[in-house]
Amino acid sequence: FIVTRIPLFILHNFSKYFNVRKILYSINIDDIQGEYCEFGCFTGACLNHALNTHRVYMKNRKMMFYGFDSFEGFPVEVHKEFKSENFRNDYEMVKKLESKFSNCKVIKGFFESSLKDKEVLSSINKISLAFIDCDLAISSKSVFEFIKPRMSNGSYIMIDDYYNIDKNGESIFGTIKDFFEVD
Repeated sequence: FIVTRIPLFILHNFSKYFNVRKILYSINIDDIQGEYCEFGCFTGACLNHALNTHRVYMKNRKMMFYGFDSFEGFPVEVHKEFKSENFRNDYEMVKKLESKFSNCKVIKGFFESSLKDKEVLSSINKISLAFIDCDLAISSKSVFEFIKPRMSNGSYIMIDDYYNIDKNGESIFGTIKDFFEVD
């Protein structure tokens, strides 16, 4: 009864935060090398949570946290709920995380171009946690191309909106199969 009364977006976000914390804990105790990369950081709330989790529970571990987002919405409109007008956000507001945390970098741009930037490519050699929250299959393709050669042994891929199906019948679930073996 109580759970059905809690707004879904609160449960959804709480579960993301819980899983990020749990994964960072595992990364720390198993000494999995690499950076945290969040693809689709929107307001920066989950990125901020990950950085705070690192500061509290992993203070002796050096680790960079990268947040990627266009801050303009999506490259194309292919879903009835995921519309650019609902996913635009203030880049400068999220970029303030860089001054709050010295181990944070927020990168603006659609993944197709920002993940080909030579500076980005040279600064991320290994990834311990790739959090993919880009909502649409079309956005996930560039992400999978980027992360596949950089995933460390034992690393994690966390995907939000895994099964969402767009107007073309595509989902992140279908896209990941082109890059990784998935059961």
